[in-house]
Amino acid sequence: MKKAELVRATLRRFPHVPKKTLAKYLITQYPTLFVNKDGQTDVENARDSIRYYTKAKGMPHAKSLSDENYCPHEAKFPPSIMPKRTPYIMKPGLWLVMADAHVPFHDVKALECVIEYGQTQKVNGIFLNGDIQDCEAVGFWPVIGKRDFNLEVELTIDFLDFLRNEFKGKPIIWKPGNHEDRLKRYYTNNAPQLANLPEAEMEMILSLESRNIEFLGYKQKVLFGKLPVLHGHELRGGNANLVNPARWLFLKAKTIAMCSHFHRVSKHEERTLNKKDIVTWTTGCLCSLEPDYNPEANNWTHGFSLINLESNGEFEVENRRILENGKII
Repeated sequence: MKKAELVRATLRRFPHVPKKTLAKYLITQYPTLFVNKDGQTDVENARDSIRYYTKAKGMPHAKSLSDENYCPHEAKFPPSIMPKRTPYIMKPGLWLVMADAHVPFHDVKALECVIEYGQTQKVNGIFLNGDIQDCEAVGFWPVIGKRDFNLEVELTIDFLDFLRNEFKGKPIIWKPGNHEDRLKRYYTNNAPQLANLPEAEMEMILSLESRNIEFLGYKQKVLFGKLPVLHGHELRGGNANLVNPARWLFLKAKTIAMCSHFHRVSKHEERTLNKKDIVTWTTGCLCSLEPDYNPEANNWTHGFSLINLESNGEFEVENRRILENGKII
């Protein structure tokens, strides 16, 4: 938008505000448009523009300004700043779905079981469904011990490098969950001027591009053909004490769906009036089952899933649980 249009739009929006106050507003919102001869942002430059478009600069200027140019222009329908959310479309194949490792609070034995199982099944790719890095050090909640984000980064990188080595040449797709979102919120709350820098993004910190790991958008829905997959926090609500998280997912999604987030292996089935079968799944976690903030009776279970996606969008889900002795059921 041109400088003249901005000034006239501001006069239309705030007709009751004094000229100097409007000038301060303009240089705050558009600092590069109102500069003096030295190239510095100047409130008097903005104030001079306001006086010009209100015919307050005197007769010579007023005569050169037509009533059409003077009058604040008509309001246009405002554009939306809401980004369009485009689902990520997974390619056909057999996918190993892992979630909620919460590195550095991961369970080594459970992860070893999953990786070994994925290798024996000859999966075509890995899908990381959120909360792979815990980001405790930049979280809101109080912690026991020292916050050490650098250590979290190093151990997460080591895990990713190990995963990449075990599945050479296989695609690894990472959908961030609410714990990865902690980093973005930390910047927004504590260093907002850095929040949108490329260097502040998790994929930059973890060098994911060089590791050939694709990092998806926050809260981006993923489609395994006809199966929508979320981390789980996108739907809001729910808690760790749900009797059946998959039933909660059904009530929220109202369609076939899968999510993680609840650290529980669960399944729920419904049949509609027009004889359509709807199934929802939640996957288990791969982190310690005894976190400091809730070490006992949390009902968490270790687990993962396999999704066999066909080219026509049909799919088959194996939602597996890992027992304490390492047996997969």
